[in-house]
Amino acid sequence: MIKANVLIIGSIILATILGIFGQGIAYFLNENIIEIHPIYYLTALTMISVFLYLVTPALTYIAIKKQIIEKDRFGVYTLVISTIGLPTSFWSLFVLAMWWG
Repeated sequence: MIKANVLIIGSIILATILGIFGQGIAYFLNENIIEIHPIYYLTALTMISVFLYLVTPALTYIAIKKQIIEKDRFGVYTLVISTIGLPTSFWSLFVLAMWWG
């Protein structure tokens, strides 16, 4: 039960960090890893963030079906994912669109 909760909450936190701080992370990766245009890093980080937000409800549903977590938590997780995930995803996609021009 704890592993499922950590996986779900961890993916929400990671997706939020990548969505909000993607621009700074892209510049950091450009300076310290491989020197390519940061827009490619930002594109990858944004897609990972959106993917994590889309996969998290599926992970929650699977955990409930396998009775790893209780059914009453599904509403809480769905509310948290939609409350945090939608604005963060829209913001990161907006920033990405502005970078692509």
